[in-house]
Amino acid sequence: MSFVHPKSDVDAAAKLGRNVYIAAFASIRADEGSVEVGNNASIQESCVVHGKNVRIGNNVTVGHGAIVHGCRISDNALIGMNATLLNNCEIGEWSIVAAGAVVTEGMKVPPGSIVAGVPAKILRPATEADKKLITGSCENYLQKLRKMGLFE
Repeated sequence: MSFVHPKSDVDAAAKLGRNVYIAAFASIRADEGSVEVGNNASIQESCVVHGKNVRIGNNVTVGHGAIVHGCRISDNALIGMNATLLNNCEIGEWSIVAAGAVVTEGMKVPPGSIVAGVPAKILRPATEADKKLITGSCENYLQKLRKMGLFE
């Protein structure tokens, strides 16, 4: 069971996992290629997900206003508000892309990395506190939706 806000726009060809939250004004288009969103993912308000072969993993939070275009995000990642991920970039598991960062075309972010800036650069390895932030962000939305009776 997933929740797609009635004021969002999700292409029927997009594949959504279990317990996915798609917030108001998010746009998920699968007209250029496949779009898959894993289990327990949160796509927040005003996000745009588009491009060829987009894969958003399990337990991923995509922050308000982010653009995810033609790239892959591994499980347990956090994409900050208004971040931009361009074609063919890859975000490794347990990584955080800071708010406002621009991950350039083809950039490979190794697992467990913190990236920020325009263009994005790897700042440091993720700490246990960073990993708790990722888990907490995802769980926060799931708990809210469970309380509202929208998720099991």
